[in-house]
Amino acid sequence: MERYLAEHIRKDLKEKIVLLSGPRQVGKATLARQLTSAHVYLNFDAATDRRILQAQEWDRDSELVVFDELHKLKRWKS
Repeated sequence: MERYLAEHIRKDLKEKIVLLSGPRQVGKATLARQLTSAHVYLNFDAATDRRILQAQEWDRDSELVVFDELHKLKRWKS
């Protein structure tokens, strides 16, 4: 199912970082993963992903990187 915001987000991603926020369980992560098939999805709640995030070792060549639950990482803004 194509979300009404998807095309607007794709357009914005060409020029900037996009932050999706909203209540729990409304489909933010699902929407982000549906934007392109060439994506890396990292969830801070998953131990393996958490290690990748802390080491900053995700694939920099990916078309899109989705960071889920990133606010739980200390100093995530820096």
